[in-house]
Amino acid sequence: MGPRNHLCGRDNVWNTKGKDKKEEDKKGEEKSSASRKTKTEEEKSQPEVEKAVEKKQETKAGAESSPCKPPAPSPADQAKADEASSIFDELIERVKNNDAEVTEVNVNNSDCINTETLVRFTEALEFNTVVKLFALANTRADDHVAFAVAIMLKSNKVLRSINLDSNHITGKGILAIFRALLQNSTLTELRFHNQRHICGGKTEMEIAKLLKENTTLLKLGYHFELAGPRMTVTNLLSRNMDRQRQKRLQEQKLAQEKKDLLEVPKPGAQPRGSPTPSPQPSPKASPKSSPKKGGAPAAPPPPPPPLAPPLISEDLRNSLSPATQRKLGERALPAQEKNSRDQLLAAIRSSNLKQLKKVAVPKLLQ
Repeated sequence: MGPRNHLCGRDNVWNTKGKDKKEEDKKGEEKSSASRKTKTEEEKSQPEVEKAVEKKQETKAGAESSPCKPPAPSPADQAKADEASSIFDELIERVKNNDAEVTEVNVNNSDCINTETLVRFTEALEFNTVVKLFALANTRADDHVAFAVAIMLKSNKVLRSINLDSNHITGKGILAIFRALLQNSTLTELRFHNQRHICGGKTEMEIAKLLKENTTLLKLGYHFELAGPRMTVTNLLSRNMDRQRQKRLQEQKLAQEKKDLLEVPKPGAQPRGSPTPSPQPSPKASPKSSPKKGGAPAAPPPPPPPLAPPLISEDLRNSLSPATQRKLGERALPAQEKNSRDQLLAAIRSSNLKQLKKVAVPKLLQ
């Protein structure tokens, strides 16, 4: 019994060891299968990751190749823009045809106008001979519009004023307009204040330099940041105003002289500048020197009338003279006309120290 029990115990030990080994083998197989699965999944996911990275790189390259291109507008937005721009087609045609009623083109603060329409306006004004004012303030005009305006100014000889305030024009467009003014002699007012892009000191100095050659611009709507160009442009505009004033006075003088030459004198009228003839000859003949022929001599002229009595009598003159200068002794007033005051004054004047009597001094006064 003893040996069997011992053997049975060994068998049980072996059986338990075999089971443990089987379990360990199963766990090892499961681990190896899990690792194989993860490897296969990683291998499968690698191409997908690479594809995603390639797509991202392609999108980046496309964005870098066209950074300035705006997104394409939708068909509805394009139709609205075309409809809005068609509003100005009739006005553009009238400007092209030199309609006498269209003397001003004012599209200020227009929300529906675009750059293409503004360029069409400038092209229509290039050979127009009627429009005097072109205003396109706050219409989002850029350098393309400024260059078109510069080309138009080289050919247009009638336009007097241009307003480009509150737009997107840079210094290049402004300088192009001022260079065009060297070939234009009719524009008198130019406004380009409050632009989205600052012109800068270099542009302002170039404007002052270009304006020295222009003699017709009188008003400039722009606030210079630098004091030097500001003072220079102010002096140049004053110079142009003085020249225009002198030119206008000279034209008026020539017109007046031409009018005087062409004026037809009326019959019997004396030419301007000669004195009018007097009805009688200048040396008037006296009646004494021109006796009648074959007659008696003329009678002598009557004597002159007596002189009028003096307006101021002697009595009135004495009354007006001072009392000290009156000659009362020679022309004394009658007694009945003298009053008490005059009598007292006459007595005092006629008195003498020798005639005075001595009067005793009262005791109270001694």
